[in-house]
Amino acid sequence: MSASIRQERVAGLLYEELSIMVANELDDPRLSMVEVTSVAVSKDLRSARVLVHHRDDDISRQALMKRLQGAIPYLRRQIAIRCGLRVVPELVFQYDDTPARAARVDELLRQIAEQRHHGEDAAPTEGA
Repeated sequence: MSASIRQERVAGLLYEELSIMVANELDDPRLSMVEVTSVAVSKDLRSARVLVHHRDDDISRQALMKRLQGAIPYLRRQIAIRCGLRVVPELVFQYDDTPARAARVDELLRQIAEQRHHGEDAAPTEGA
């Protein structure tokens, strides 16, 4: 099995387990709205970069990341129990602002479409 296939399998497994654990099993209710957006595993399978997004703008990114850092020992223990990996990767959480950027692009596109639509309504028709 090549390293890239193994990396993808481990990343997929970590994504599934972390999505469940972060959303449902951590003691901090503010973390229940955290969404794991992707997981990338290093070639040696010793570290995993976990991208997360939070749907509640009331919690600062810094506070969110601090709470997730505090949960890493629990998460790694659970991964060891549930996944049966020889080596449990070190977890590195990073905030993923892609959903917010995508929503902003959608909003801008909607505004442009609306402006174009209103511009067509105001344009004079030929032959009038």
